[in-house]
Formats: sequence, structure tokens, C-alpha cells
Amino acid sequence: MAIYASGGCLCGAVRYDCDEPPIMQGACHCRDCQRQTGSAFATIVIFGKSTMEISGAGYTVFAHKGASGQEVRRGFCNKCGSSVLAEYDVTPDFAVVMAGTLDDPSLVKPAWNIYTAGKQPWVELSPHMKQFEGGFRRD
Repeated sequence: MAIYASGGCLCGAVRYDCDEPPIMQGACHCRDCQRQTGSAFATIVIFGKSTMEISGAGYTVFAHKGASGQEVRRGFCNKCGSSVLAEYDVTPDFAVVMAGTLDDPSLVKPAWNIYTAGKQPWVELSPHMKQFEGGFRRD
């Protein structure tokens, strides 16, 4: 497998490899992502789930209902606590990588902001990126 991107948690107990370029990239301003990251938004890189391989005994998943009412699974390292990726029932073929976990963060090129209705008032959005008050829309 030719690796396009790789990454992992802070302590190195959880690692992943992706063998194809991402499908899309952006920032999510929903309250759940704010809580997950401990920040104002999550910068995310979305890969095809079938292109990813996750390894490490420390990988743990927390499942909950997202804003859609469907399940969201948030993967993290149970040793250092780093958020690594998320999977959403509404997009079952996607693996959503937390951009800060990439070994080469220069691969990150966000194109949009989603759930901007929940953005923090002190965050200024780039006029060069698409904006969505809710989830991403292709229209």
C-alpha cells in the first residue's frame, strides 16, 4: 500500500495510514466538535474509510448521538487522550481525521466551514472558504 498520509496521537500509541488523498477538508464549529477538541472548532480531513488503517492498542471509541440524531463515534487514545478521528452514521463511508494528528500538517487545506451557526463570536471566518450554517451541502 502506498501511503498518502499518516498520523497518530500525542504519545504514539495510536497510529493510522491513509493510502489515498482526502475527499474534502474543512472546519466544524458545532458544539460537539468544540467539546471534543477543547477549542473553538475542529479542523478535519475526510478520507474514504476503506483507504484507512488504524493501529494501536490504545484506540478507544466514544459513541453518542449527533445533531442529526444518528450515531457519531469519536476515536481517541486512551493513554494520552488525543482525539484522532470520528465516524458518522450519516456518512458511513467517511473517516474524519483530526487534522492536528497528521504527521505532515502541511497537507491540510481547508475549503469550508460547517455549523457556523455555532461558531464562537470571536472567530473570524475566511471569505475565501465556503460557509454553511449547518452541515456541508454540495449545492
